Amino acid sequence: MPELRRTAIITRAPGDDEDLAARLRSNGVDVIALPCVRIEPLADSRQLASEIGRLAADDWLVVTSRAGADAIARASRPRCRVAAIGGRTAARLQEHGIGVDFQPITPAGVALGRDLPLARVALLARSDRALADLPSVLNERGFEVREVIAYHTVARARGDIDAARAALADRAREVRTFVASPSAVEAFVDAVGEELAGRAIFVAIGATTAATAGKRVPTARVEIEGAVDVAHR
Repeated sequence: MPELRRTAIITRAPGDDEDLAARLRSNGVDVIALPCVRIEPLADSRQLASEIGRLAADDWLVVTSRAGADAIARASRPRCRVAAIGGRTAARLQEHGIGVDFQPITPAGVALGRDLPLARVALLARSDRALADLPSVLNERGFEVREVIAYHTVARARGDIDAARAALADRAREVRTFVASPSAVEAFVDAVGEELAGRAIFVAIGATTAATAGKRVPTARVEIEGAVDVAHR
């Protein structure tokens, strides 16, 4: 039986998957770019600025993505302590001249919530599609959790949808689809259809994304691969 041709569909925003695409191509894998999540900035940042301004010096402003870091820099200059979910977010904050006081060892929402030093208030400046795991953990630990929308996440596939469909329909191919959020799963399945999505092997970043893939496409194989520096849906 001939060996299956390997194909990868990568679904993060342009630029975010460049390293992954390069590694895959160097290993002989065909790569199809199909961004499934788009970030839209706020039309009005006054609410975000107001919520940041309410924080005391020893409260926490929690930033869970580079998009959040950009939004905060546009809205305000925090006078409180700042926590970043991971290295990429921390670097973006620092590029904007915003110091980072805490970063968890594992770049994931649950890890941040579990390890964040105790304080009275934690303000989560996040996407309008943010996951619920981080505030749940912080609430359980006794924080007063406040949330404010820092940017909007639009779940819609863009790029070469026809190429993705053709690859999934080709029985001579093994197709892995890399997804980093539940929103990416939903947008991918909406774009290619549930029948073809069922032929994909989902490589999911984190357990929540994996669970979404398994629920939306029960016939698909799902693999979990670590965590990335982002915590939105």
